Formats: sequence, structure tokens, C-alpha cells
Amino acid sequence: MSASAASGGHEGKILLLIDGQPMNELLYSTIQLGNHYPIDAIQRIEVIRGPGSAIYGGYAELAVINIVMRDASDLKGVSVSGRYGQLGHTVGDANVTLSAGEVIDGVSLTAHLSLGRGTRSTGTYHDFAGLSYSMDGSSALDPTFADVGLAYDKLKLRFLADSYTVDTRDGVGEVLAQTAKQGFVSYYADAHYDVQLADHLTLTPRLSFIRQTPWEVTDKSSDLFYSKTATRYTAGLQLSYDVVKNVNLLVGTEAYVDHAHVNDQDLVGFQTLFGSSADVNYENVAAYAQLLANHDIANLTLGVRFEEHSDFGDSVVPRIALTKVMGRFHAKLLASQAFRAPGIENINLSGGGLQPEKTTVFEGELGAQLSDSRVRVGQRVRHHDQEADHLRLRSADRDGAVPQLRSDRHARRRGGLPAQVPARLCRRELLVLHRRRQEPRVGLRRARSRRRPARVPQHKLAMAGSLQLYRGLSLNPSAVIYGQRFGYTWADASGTPMIGREGPTALVNANLLYRNAFVRGLELAAGVFDIANQRPDYLQPYNGGHPPLPGPGRELVFRVAYEHPL
Repeated sequence: MSASAASGGHEGKILLLIDGQPMNELLYSTIQLGNHYPIDAIQRIEVIRGPGSAIYGGYAELAVINIVMRDASDLKGVSVSGRYGQLGHTVGDANVTLSAGEVIDGVSLTAHLSLGRGTRSTGTYHDFAGLSYSMDGSSALDPTFADVGLAYDKLKLRFLADSYTVDTRDGVGEVLAQTAKQGFVSYYADAHYDVQLADHLTLTPRLSFIRQTPWEVTDKSSDLFYSKTATRYTAGLQLSYDVVKNVNLLVGTEAYVDHAHVNDQDLVGFQTLFGSSADVNYENVAAYAQLLANHDIANLTLGVRFEEHSDFGDSVVPRIALTKVMGRFHAKLLASQAFRAPGIENINLSGGGLQPEKTTVFEGELGAQLSDSRVRVGQRVRHHDQEADHLRLRSADRDGAVPQLRSDRHARRRGGLPAQVPARLCRRELLVLHRRRQEPRVGLRRARSRRRPARVPQHKLAMAGSLQLYRGLSLNPSAVIYGQRFGYTWADASGTPMIGREGPTALVNANLLYRNAFVRGLELAAGVFDIANQRPDYLQPYNGGHPPLPGPGRELVFRVAYEHPL
């Protein structure tokens, strides 16, 4: 659930869903990671690698990640779990999750509640000005997450409440004098109903509501003071038609209204108005279509999406893909466009004229499964053309003046032959982002150039295994080896951030798991993440003035879980 899961991406270029509900915050379109979502309440994670805007819209420029939570049919009772991680002399994470689900007279009820605390790192952060601080005790990651779902026949309702608090002293790059407590509070409601119009024809209306207060710092003495609330109302209509056997046509339309409000008009720290107003509204309408055809020769996917936004205008993105599985071998050809829609604050801080980032991808892939296990090898050829307006928050004046802004227009292309061995999604989150060779140019003008962007490593090897020691007792080692990465890692004598290289990294983990330990339904586990204490950094993908953030390092983890049927 990071940029590594999608061959690169940052700042709203990846759409994160929980049971189809978008989790990206509305002001800057970002995703907050690190001890955030309840792992033990997750049933599976679905990933679309590559552009997904043709169906999923403006946050799906580089990938789509859908977290599917455990439902009543999977739980069939009550589940409680506790997890504790020791990071050096500090609590790495301590989380408790309670889940319950049951089907009663055709009504499916599911509920999840998770509370926790955590630490991003115990390393030392160094800014480009030479200042530093220990993140031990100043990088808390404290989540509270509640999820309630109800389903009856073709009707599905879902309600989510998410409160995530982060302690930070790195701010936007410079070390702050004191730790700031930054809050992300969100509420979600979603309802949809499948209407069976005919045997092969289904109409699905959908309504959803999102209310968020992200990046909130209520301490006015902090350089990061900020408090704004964003609300989105969405209505959609989707039609699915099985034209003939193995051919499906999907068409739909969607409209939303965004509203944002300045909660406090004392303009200190990072607090600003929307122009000269405390409120702003935007509207967006979209239409999309997708054809799926499965054939003995190959599977064909054709898709297109059109969007019209009240501020930045229209976007049209097509997608075509051919895939084929032949025994242990698989092949893919893909040509697709996608876009990254500006968030509310991106539009506000640009001063006008900001356009969606556009991405064009041509990709071919060949792969093979080596054995009956999960080990696979593949070779992918990709051409990636990205053209964008970027707005970057550089720094806040100490006297509380409006933050200085920087906007640049650029285009970039990349090609390569990344070899990889895919594996299961690991529970440990690793953020690895983009790199660029050149300093972005100032001004809203296009600066076309070939550059090798910062990104995830072009080579990655992932391995996982399981050794059965006794009935229900297993040893589960895993390892992920990343090639070299690049990013803005140091500054020259004038303080200008410069591109640096981080060498290959090997993350080795081991977990001892005992299922049905002593009593049925009881699970005990103990493990070590990052055994070699590699502590890979979180690299800054562009020159935004922020040095690398130290990773967590070696962590001892203990877990207890119990499930009881009702």
C-alpha cells in the first residue's frame, strides 16, 4: 500500500479504496501510511498496477489499491487480536482490533473497531540546513478506525470513521522547534443497490458522502498551524451488460460536489483563505465505458473516461490491453492514458490555471511461474510519458506569513526493462518514490526534457516461504531485495538539495506462527522485521526541500488473535 506497490507514485497518483470507498484526502489528494489501517480486519488486498483513470478517475493515475475488509461470511462470529512491536527501546506499534460478523435472516452485519499507537522511526532526522532531531518520541502514529457494514439482498450500506494522529518535527523539511500533533479525521458513508433489469443486465445506483479534516494542527504557536474541512457528495449510476458469453460491457456516469471551509480565519502557520473567502465549491461530472472480452487467443480490455471539472476543465483518457495466460506463462500488452486531478488546495494555492497531470503508458510484459509455489519471474518493457503542473509548498515564514509557493510545468518520459519477481504483499510498509535529475523550472510553463525520474528500484526480488514444524506450527521467512534508489538526499554548500543514491537494500523477516494453539481459534505469533536493521529511508521524489526520512529499522513483533463462532 505504498508507492512500491505501483512502480512509483506520490501525492494522489495512487487511488486507495476500502471496499470501494476512496480514502485519499480531498485537500491535497494524498494517502497517509504507517500503522494506519487494521491489518487483522483485512481479508485481501487487490492491486491494479498501472493507470486506472479510465474507470476510477483522477486519483488512479498510476495504480489502484482496493482493501477488502473481512465480512460476515468470512468472520461468522467474533474475532479479537492484539499486536505489539518493540522498536529498539520504544513501542514500535501496539494495536487492538475487534471484529464481528453474522448473517441473521438474510441480513449481513459486520463491524470492525481498531485502536492503536505506533512510532514511525527511532532514527535521527537531518534537514538540509544541518539541524537534526531524534524521531524517538517525536514520530507517533496513532490510529482509531471504525467500520460498520450492512447488506440485505442487493442493498449494501457502509459507514467508516477514521481518526489518525501523527507527531512530526520535520514539517516540510526544516526541523521545527517543537513537535506538532497533526490530525487526519474522516467520516464516510456509502450506499449502493444492484437492480436486476434482466438476466444479463444490472443497474447499480450509488450515493456516497465524505467529510474530512486532514493535516489539522490546532496549536497556533506551531509553524504548521492549519485547520480546514472538506466535504464531498457523490452520486453515480452504473450499467453492466453481459452482451454474449465472455463479453461484458460496463457504462456509467458519476457526479460529485466538493465543498471546503476554513475553520479558523486566523492566518498564521500554513492557514490560508480560498482566495478571499472562507469557503469554496467545485463540481465534477464524469462518464465512462469499458468492454471486457475473453477469448481463446487473448483477453481484450477497452476503456475510456471523460470528466468535466468546474475549475480545470475536461479530461479524456482511453485504455486498451491484451492479456493471455498459457499454462505457466503469461503475457500482456497495454496502452493507456491517465490523469491526476488537482485537489482543492492544489487549485487554491496555484492562483489559477492549474491543469491535471497526464500520463501515457505503453507496456509489454512476459512472465512465467517457475513452480507450483508463488515464485514467478517476468520481464517488462515500459514507456512512460508524464506531463504535469506541480504545485509545491516550499516553506512557511517564521513570522506566520503566507507560505511561499512554487509551481512548475514539466514533462517527463521514461523507459526501461525492469526485471522483477512478484510476491505477496508484505505487512510492513516501505515507501520508495520518484527521482528526477534536473531542478524543476519556475513558472507555469512547459519544460520538456528527457530525464531519468526518481522512482522505485528497477529491480526487485521478493521471496516468501513456509516450513511446517508441527501441527499448526510454522516458520515463515521472507525477504525483499531492492536495487539502488535515487532521490534528493543531500544539499550543496549553498543549501540547494541534490540528487543522491541509496544502494541496494535487503529486508529479511521471519515469523513463527502457531494456529489453533492449545484451543481452537487461538493464534500465537512472534517475529522479527528487518532482521539486519537495514532501515531504508523514505526518499523525497522531487526537490520539495525535504530530506530523506529515516525508516523504522529492526522490530520485534508479537501477536495474539482469537476467533469464536456465534
